[in-house]
Amino acid sequence: MKSEFNYELKPGIKVRFIQSKQFKSVQMMVSFIHELKNKRELASRTLLAGILESSSAAYPNQHAITLKLAELYGATFGANTEVEGNLNLLNFVYSFVAPEYLKAGQSLLDESIDFLNQIIFHPRMEKGMFKPEVFERQRMNLKTYIQGIVDNKQSEALVNVQRSYFDDPIQQNTPYGTETDYQELTNQDIVAAYDQMLRRDQVQITVMGDLDLDFLKHSLSKFEFQESARETLHEICYSQAVKNQVKVQTKNESVQQSKLDLIYHLPIDAHQDRMFYAAVVMNAFLGGSPQSLLFQNVREKASMAYYAESSYSSLRSMVLIQTGIQATNHDSVLTLIKEQIAALQQGDFSVEQLAKIKIELINERQRMQDSPASNLEQAVLSELLDRPLDYKTQRNGIQAVTKQDVVAAASQLKLQTEFFLKGEMANGNY
Repeated sequence: MKSEFNYELKPGIKVRFIQSKQFKSVQMMVSFIHELKNKRELASRTLLAGILESSSAAYPNQHAITLKLAELYGATFGANTEVEGNLNLLNFVYSFVAPEYLKAGQSLLDESIDFLNQIIFHPRMEKGMFKPEVFERQRMNLKTYIQGIVDNKQSEALVNVQRSYFDDPIQQNTPYGTETDYQELTNQDIVAAYDQMLRRDQVQITVMGDLDLDFLKHSLSKFEFQESARETLHEICYSQAVKNQVKVQTKNESVQQSKLDLIYHLPIDAHQDRMFYAAVVMNAFLGGSPQSLLFQNVREKASMAYYAESSYSSLRSMVLIQTGIQATNHDSVLTLIKEQIAALQQGDFSVEQLAKIKIELINERQRMQDSPASNLEQAVLSELLDRPLDYKTQRNGIQAVTKQDVVAAASQLKLQTEFFLKGEMANGNY
């Protein structure tokens, strides 16, 4: 049994507490939420998260942090960034043993809040700047990580198809920015990003576990948040106008496996109710499950792809199709993909097939309920969208989708971009 409580700690700082005995640990996420203004902020906020995660004034290195977490009976901690539509979330994620599993009267809540407070509000600084060695180490780590993304050909194809499709430079890039951004960022830039985060970001504190509400409120009040004029968040969902001309781009590289990626515009976002679930089911039917048309007909029956899958982004109103193929099969695979979409648009599938897809989606969401991390992420997204995303709501939404709904969703797909990473063999043949 779960109970939910929502309140405002200070203006612009919201708390969502999900009281539950489901897990043996208490999960906590402190999210600093910012509406992105330029693509460089992707890198600056990612680098900031890495710096704050690695040390603080009280815990000057990773070893000191590890020792403190061990003292707290194996508590876990991490910081990360994520992009949700137009928004960037800089998250501090923490979990600790629930009071029920400690000695009578013992709780780790106050110590945990103190630890997070030290990490967030008291970083390791020197003369108003982050410690130079910490800044440089994290900057180099992220440059290496970004280079690894580029070296992965599936990721390279994804970045290229996004750059071709999106009008907004922020959406064109990885959620972590570019290697060039990290080369150009200075210590002063990250200090400015940190100041922006503390003073201007909206804050969402999400807590899930078996705690006393009054005790939690008292502990959270110890966070050193300052009252300030925090930014107003506008629309979380990104959208852009559909185009009549399909962009086609080919890049030749010396790789054995070619990549064919497509992006379709789908004007159905996470704010819509019935059609949102219709789009979720339609995508699963198209290429989002092992029972999907792309998997069964392109990969298995035709043996035309090493992988063939689709994903639906309700925060960016698009469906992405990714395939790994032989270069010589490009035209055949493209034709097959379009045939699968046409089948959905024309209702050329049985209600029995649809029922299997829906059962698979519901089972997947039921399995997610056993993951503390998934529950926490779901709660944060629910707050951002201001709509319920609990298991029962999602189950009912999926169950209500009809064959006509799937046809209606598929009929709104419009191909916008095709990117082909064409593999060239050593002998010069493709």
